[in-house]
Amino acid sequence: MSAQTGHGRILVLTGGTSSPTTVCSRRIDSESVWSRLGVGNLPCDSPEVADEHSGNDRMEGLYASGWPGIRWSVAVLSLRAVLLAGAAVWIGEIVDHTASSEAIVPLVWWLATFVACAAVLGWTWPRLAARTGSRVETSLRSRILQMVFRHPSDRYRTGEVAHRATEGATAVGSMAGRFLPQLIGGVVIPLLICVVVATIDVASALVLLVAVPSVPLLLRGLEKRFTSVTDRYRETADRLAAEFFDGIQGMGTLRAMGYTDRYAAGLERDSERLRGETMALLRVNQLALLVVDSVFTLGTVVAAGGAAIWRAGQGAISAGEAVTIVLLGVALIEPISQIGRFFYVGAIGRAAAKDIRGFLDGQSSGDGFTPRIGDEGWVELEHVSFAYREDAPVLDDVSLRVEAGDIIGLVGASGAGKTTLARLIAGLLQPDEGRLAVGGKVGLVSQQPFLFHGTLRENLLLAAPHAREHDLRAALDAADLGEMAAGKGLDRQVGELGTRLSGGEQQRLTIARMLLADAPIVVLDEPTSNVDIETEGRIRSALSRLTAHRTVIVIAHRRSTLAGVDRVISVGGGTITETMGVSS
Repeated sequence: MSAQTGHGRILVLTGGTSSPTTVCSRRIDSESVWSRLGVGNLPCDSPEVADEHSGNDRMEGLYASGWPGIRWSVAVLSLRAVLLAGAAVWIGEIVDHTASSEAIVPLVWWLATFVACAAVLGWTWPRLAARTGSRVETSLRSRILQMVFRHPSDRYRTGEVAHRATEGATAVGSMAGRFLPQLIGGVVIPLLICVVVATIDVASALVLLVAVPSVPLLLRGLEKRFTSVTDRYRETADRLAAEFFDGIQGMGTLRAMGYTDRYAAGLERDSERLRGETMALLRVNQLALLVVDSVFTLGTVVAAGGAAIWRAGQGAISAGEAVTIVLLGVALIEPISQIGRFFYVGAIGRAAAKDIRGFLDGQSSGDGFTPRIGDEGWVELEHVSFAYREDAPVLDDVSLRVEAGDIIGLVGASGAGKTTLARLIAGLLQPDEGRLAVGGKVGLVSQQPFLFHGTLRENLLLAAPHAREHDLRAALDAADLGEMAAGKGLDRQVGELGTRLSGGEQQRLTIARMLLADAPIVVLDEPTSNVDIETEGRIRSALSRLTAHRTVIVIAHRRSTLAGVDRVISVGGGTITETMGVSS
């Protein structure tokens, strides 16, 4: 049965593991911190999302946007090495020409040209590396924030996500911009130099070629030790960031409970633990540098000098060619020694990449189902299950169909699952099993609305970035907040979390934002539960304008909320039971 109201038909819900199913809808989430950063959610059938589950499954996919820059960096480093090798050849020619009293001026000009070109490339490559790293950072941050926006969840800590999107993305960007080109160059450039040496003397080239694999093999041996240290470092850093973020958010509560000193002591212990892990990381890095400097650098110089003296003594090469071989041996050292110097960057970057990859995979895994998308305002759940803990399901094999224009209220015992069901529909949680599809945007007005630090205008434009001034003022008027725009107008500051506004003003500003969003589906989590009677009347008046001709889902904590509904669906014991609506 369906009673007609001014708001359309009313449906009320009352409340008493496998791969998650992707929930797709064009939703406006009033609690999403990430939406202000300009990261929107994409349809599940978009190329970007499809690529996320296919071409980017490899670790390298995290810095795929940087591969063009990495290739250019390797090319620049390789060309620079060839120019320096050419300069060494010209120096050898100058030595031979000087010994035979021949003219050397043309040779000096060639030497200066090669050195100048190498200097230009040496100036170019750090800037290219910085640009590559920045591109990878930007891409990673966008992917992390898009993932959080598309798959909101209470299962990760905001501080850890923020740390991944800042420090973690920076570490991966540094690895892509600096370490990877050096790593690839450390393989390519020594081979190029050995080819140049072979044009002078094959025997000397073979001697140097034997030394080339030594450092990569030694560093590979250190990598296992580095991996365990960097994993502990990332875990400790993520935990400290999350604890610090929680402390900042809950500072008022900590002060009220007199717990600030004990909380600060805990942060100090975590900071000391992070310092210890950092020092352990540096010790392993110093060991890597010692390996490079003692084993490879000294060994290569001795090998190059010995080969040059040996072949010159046999008369196989001239004095100038011997000098060239020694210089080329020194040039061979640089690219491989750079691997040792940037080994720390690479290790930190790999640990961060592993952490971010695990986060993205953990949030994006699903069965690939693409629900229907549109603006009709319907909601459909088929055999949906959800649990915060595996041994305590909140919803178990629940099915529900909500037609466009229905208004749904959720009531029942505390902890029965009504808020969980509403948050699933709003897209703030994902089902563990089953199919959930939403036809259009979903707007949420909760008991504790989230407002961003900034102005009225900035908070309203979250819902409609291209709205004009008269549209913003009309939304405020409809939410009974027209007087708020007086004085400073739409540029009035609301404070962090809306602290400069009363509780009722915060709720009505959220309603104004939802009016601008024009979502066909609205979820109301008893937004009048924490206000006085006069304010409740103003909020209800604003809500009546918001819910007109829309599908509405109401979480009902009081019986008065159910007045005039068509159907009541009780949630409890993991199941739902539909009953007849309450008459007005």
